[in-house]
Amino acid sequence: MSSVFFNPINNKYFLYKKLNSKFYSFMYSISSNDDIKKQLNQLKQKYSDASHICYAYRLFNGFNLLNEINTNDFSTDSGEPRGSSGPPILRILKKYNMINTSIFVVRYFGGKKLGIPGLIEAYSESANNLISQNNLQKWFPIKTVSLVYPYNIEGSLNNLFKAFNIKIKKQDYQDYISSIIEINIYDIDDFVKKLSDFPACSIKEA
Repeated sequence: MSSVFFNPINNKYFLYKKLNSKFYSFMYSISSNDDIKKQLNQLKQKYSDASHICYAYRLFNGFNLLNEINTNDFSTDSGEPRGSSGPPILRILKKYNMINTSIFVVRYFGGKKLGIPGLIEAYSESANNLISQNNLQKWFPIKTVSLVYPYNIEGSLNNLFKAFNIKIKKQDYQDYISSIIEINIYDIDDFVKKLSDFPACSIKEA
């Protein structure tokens, strides 16, 4: 992994004012284009009288041949002068190495034109202050796997789950325990090696 990526822990809000124009900015954790569409529709309904709703996002988009993370980056000016709003927001997302993150900025025109430099500053500051206020967490691509194991090793495996910060998505208790878990993809090789100590446990992709 060549760099560390970050993701917001909580959705955040920030208000920036410039020459009577108001810029309401929002940051969300996302995992798909459907999330973005949902957020945009909600903001359009809530701020139906806004002058503009500009936004940018970065989504995880797999790996390149060097096993480095690819991102799907997008920005839109949404009626503002070209390059004055969406791209500045995207630059801030890149500055903080954010991923699976969207930022929306809702603008209410205050009666005075800001000019392109003023707009770039306003949208940049809106996004920058939003991230600066937020508690960020390190982000890693997740692998989902399925485990099947007997009851007598449940305690030992639970300790292993804790050691690898594994999230249990689903468990089914029948003749054996079936667990669907999520693990940091960069830990998967070490985790599988540790599982070799438990030959009664089988693992496969979920």
